[in-house]
This record gives sequence, C-alpha cells and structure tokens, in this order.
Amino acid sequence: MKAHIEIIDNRTGSPVAAELFDEVTVEHFIETQQEWRPIVLKAARQLAKLGSRELIPQHLHWDWTAKAPELSVLANTFCGIRCEKKLQGLMKVQTVGEFCRCRLPEQEGRALVYVDYVEVAPWNLKALALGLGEKPRFNAVGSRLIEAAVRKSIEEECKGRIGLHSLPITEQFYRKVCRMTPVGRDSAKQNLLWLEFTPDQAESFLTGEGL
Repeated sequence: MKAHIEIIDNRTGSPVAAELFDEVTVEHFIETQQEWRPIVLKAARQLAKLGSRELIPQHLHWDWTAKAPELSVLANTFCGIRCEKKLQGLMKVQTVGEFCRCRLPEQEGRALVYVDYVEVAPWNLKALALGLGEKPRFNAVGSRLIEAAVRKSIEEECKGRIGLHSLPITEQFYRKVCRMTPVGRDSAKQNLLWLEFTPDQAESFLTGEGL
C-alpha cells in the first residue's frame, strides 16, 4: 500500500505532499538508527544541560532494527511516512495479541487494532527541536500515522477501534490532538496510560471534526 498524504511544513505553515507506505523493510529500520538516533541523543544531552530533563523522551533506547524478525509476522503491520526523501515517522500495529481487546466499559472485550510503537523523526518533535535550538521541521506526522491505524482497524472490521499505551511525554498528544479516551494506567505495562478510540471517535478523527 502506498498513499499520497499531506503533512505540514512548519517553515511555511502550508501542507506538503508526503507518502504513506506499508512496505517497511530492514533498510528503513537501519535508517532510523543511522539518522534518527544520533539526533535524539544529541538533543537529549542538550535538554539535560538546559535543565529540561522532563522533556527528554522515554524512547531513547528504541532500536527498530531489533524488530526486523517481526516484519514477517502476519499479525503485524508496519507503516512509514516519507517526505523530501527522508523517513519522517514509523509505526507498528498488531491485529492479534493480548492487547487487541477493548477496555472501555461500553465496548469491553471487542476487537481492536493495537498501536504497539509510533515514532516520529526527531527533527519533527517539539521537545527535541528545542534541545537542538531549532523549530520542528514537519507537523501532523504522528496524526497521519494514527489515521493509518484507524483505517487498518476499519479494514480489519474493528470499526475504527484502536488502543495503545502512551509514554508520558506523548499523553497530551493522544488526549488533546487525537481526542482518544484515557481508560487507566496499566500496571502490567510499566504503569503506562491506556487510551482507546470508540467507533464514533475514530470517525470524528478521520473527518477532522473537533480537531
């Protein structure tokens, strides 16, 4: 699958063309290690020097290359976004597994698509850009990835239901931007906050209502 989408160029405030794709390969994972990780670490060091440790993302240790064996697992789907010949974001979702069931009381036990990992290129993150003394390069990359997860849920006949565990630094994104419903903290998953989309919320997100 390849789809033409738009993200926001923060230099101009205008939409620019990007590509959403699900033919993710090991080469994409290597690209994150070669291009993303050095920038993440550099920005984190600068934030520490500035006394802004709370802005340092909790995914410093992520290594997408370790997920290479998961590319061949049918229950997994990996998606990426490319713009200006650079990888701007990556996501992994699961359609089968222990977290693929709803927890919201009104839809408890129903199937959902679980968003396992989402990472946006460090030059697109406000906190890391601050550490580098720059402005984020592109906006809406994370939103477009979550949109892809919702569409995958619809494809899997889950009616747009998705669920995920949020790192602390991204909780406000899922609450305020995506308008997902926080359900509670999961003691079995590092006490991370679990959030879900209902079918109605998913539809509103796709149509841009309330965003």
